[in-house]
Amino acid sequence: MVKKNHSEFLVCDSETGEVLETGTEIQYTKDYGVGIDCHSKFLQISVLVKNGPSVFEYRSQFDTDWQSVVNARKWVVSVVETNSSPSVHIADNLHYCIESTSVYHVVVLKAWKGIPSVINPSIAGASKKKTDVLDAKMLAVQDLTGIWPSSFIPSAEVDQLRLLLAERNNFNVLSTRISNRINNSLLKFGYTVGRDGSVTKSVKVREMIEDQISDNPSDHYNVCPEGIPENVKCVFIEEYRQYDKYRELVHDYDKRIRSMVCSMNWETADSEIPGRQMLKILCSAPGIGEQTAILWLAKIVTPRRFRNEKALAAYCSLDPSLKVSAGKVTSTVKRGGCKELHSALCVAASNLVRRHNEPFGRWGYNIAVNSGRWKKGISAVARKLAVALYFMSLRGEEFSYEKYRMMTEPDVIDISIEELANKDPAFRRYVRILISGNIHTTKQMVHSYYLCDLTNIKGLGKKFYGLLKEFIGNQEKYRS
Repeated sequence: MVKKNHSEFLVCDSETGEVLETGTEIQYTKDYGVGIDCHSKFLQISVLVKNGPSVFEYRSQFDTDWQSVVNARKWVVSVVETNSSPSVHIADNLHYCIESTSVYHVVVLKAWKGIPSVINPSIAGASKKKTDVLDAKMLAVQDLTGIWPSSFIPSAEVDQLRLLLAERNNFNVLSTRISNRINNSLLKFGYTVGRDGSVTKSVKVREMIEDQISDNPSDHYNVCPEGIPENVKCVFIEEYRQYDKYRELVHDYDKRIRSMVCSMNWETADSEIPGRQMLKILCSAPGIGEQTAILWLAKIVTPRRFRNEKALAAYCSLDPSLKVSAGKVTSTVKRGGCKELHSALCVAASNLVRRHNEPFGRWGYNIAVNSGRWKKGISAVARKLAVALYFMSLRGEEFSYEKYRMMTEPDVIDISIEELANKDPAFRRYVRILISGNIHTTKQMVHSYYLCDLTNIKGLGKKFYGLLKEFIGNQEKYRS
């Protein structure tokens, strides 16, 4: 039996009336739809126009120079206003759907303005048969129906910040390459610094190398006596000059970026916070430095664009995409989210796990040791950091482990472990083990689980943790 509730369909049991399935009715919510498939050399445009009960398609192709893009908008407006019935008049509120393809779509956004809907290319494909015309048509259907979620469009100021960050990281990579190149080149002539440090970053080592490539090199203990050939000294001089140039640019960009972040206001759940204060809040999280905090603000912008912490974890590539067949997990694949954030959070998590001198680090270290997979512990801590940063930026509150536990630890029924075993016999085999670990109540059990202290108790395997998760997620069963 099917009941219709507004635009939502309810599939119900014919006898009991119990709702079995829900579905949403897809309708043409707009009078027209515009889809744009962007490329470096041309734009493929598809326009769907409602004319009475029918929908007509119009398509065209334009170049990507500025005037052609402007003419493309004029053509779209002309097609819609001429062929729609009832008549549609477009002023500055032209809506359209465009695929997010590198930077090719940005020119269209700048020239067309209006009300754009930017779609992730991974969900905008036209099945197995894929052409530019079909892609544009699918995007026009999206604009007409709104069946796909639109991507977040940052402000012009955030775009500038992201560009500065990209350039800063580029110069940092170039300086690192030069540093490695200098070291590798010196090794060819018998020069090695061992534990003393980098040939560029260590002041002591650098002074020694610069002395060796000078016109009158001094005698240094534990240095190759043959010396650097005169013909190649100019190479090292030029390499050092380039390295200093790039490091100077990195420092210059660091100042610009920090100044820009501090001058901006950043959104929380119900207000805005100055950039300087927001940086202080984010840097209060364990392992998070100023560079990671700035990257977080540039990429996330506002936590309100994520529906919950799980959606944010997926954006940070910290929520594995499961492949399940016949009820079995066959593989876990990392989602294709923001690579920069994923890398930065994993570096911070790795430092915490290696030190394991605070709760997050100990928690991740226990996971790594018990599973035998170091990366698993790092990824788990990185996800906790992402969730913590999400709530911190959402609420505008500095980090504390107590606040973090209040946010994440669920409210469960507080009964003894023996009583839990009476309610669910599957827990009986674990009563003695839990009590030996000084766990006497369900509150203590759940609290220790979220602190990962349960991993220190031997005899608790995957089956127990499956039961525990079921207990946390199905409280009604145990409260009755």
